[in-house]
Amino acid sequence: MKAFRFYLYAIVIISCPLWSVTAYGQGASNAECRPNPHLTRALQYYEDLRFDEAAQTLQRAIEYANNCKWDLGEIYRLKAFVDAINGERERCHRDFEILLALNPEYKMPKQVPPKIRSCFDDAQNIAPSRRRLAISHSVDKAVKPNAPVPVRVKLEDRLRMIDKIQVYFRRSGVKAFTMLTARADDEVTVIIPALSVPGSEEAYQMEYLVRGVDRWGGVFVEDGSSRYPLDFTVLQGASGKLDLANQWWFWSAVAIAATGIGAGIFAAMSSGSDTVTLRISETGDGI
Repeated sequence: MKAFRFYLYAIVIISCPLWSVTAYGQGASNAECRPNPHLTRALQYYEDLRFDEAAQTLQRAIEYANNCKWDLGEIYRLKAFVDAINGERERCHRDFEILLALNPEYKMPKQVPPKIRSCFDDAQNIAPSRRRLAISHSVDKAVKPNAPVPVRVKLEDRLRMIDKIQVYFRRSGVKAFTMLTARADDEVTVIIPALSVPGSEEAYQMEYLVRGVDRWGGVFVEDGSSRYPLDFTVLQGASGKLDLANQWWFWSAVAIAATGIGAGIFAAMSSGSDTVTLRISETGDGI
């Protein structure tokens, strides 16, 4: 038993995490992921041969909000080991597929039990195209001020791990990002609203990044990063109030408001009243 315990302990040491965990200081931005505290406990349970508790803790680790990509890789690696040892062959196979999607270059250490090796080999023998995970996007590199900016995103997610597309953006020099979210699909367009790109006497840079995340916000794939964001230019243009007369969305709002007024008049006339009175507030608050 002691020899077996030492053997498994050696596996843990050899199978080190896929990526080094980066410590974030107080200056971290709101777009940075969160190191996972459950992962350390799961590793300890694994070393102590408490595999059921390790499995439960790894599920909590998966459901932890805003996981970093390197933590997700290590979580699914360890989960595959635990599921293989517990005889959960199908789960182990999927765990290794996810691991290989996150890190296609992962190599299994030689000193692992046959159960783990066999499950990994089966997953690795599946065509790599079956587990392809990638994200790309397009956005104009120079945009007009006071106009919406479409970010067109393409996603490849054969394992269907991605639940949402996130676009983070901020004006260059600002610490905090604004985040927009859309339901994941093969092709998604996320619109940065016009009010977020106001006019200025000088052109300026907007920084941004695009992510594919799971249902708990864990980062599986991204284009750009919080540390090294991408950027586009907002051209020089008038600042201050928007020219509403030239904004398509303004006239859409007017049309909707007019429809509402018309419905109100129709309802009043249908009630049998001979007169219809519209009261207009002097402050312009409403009708």
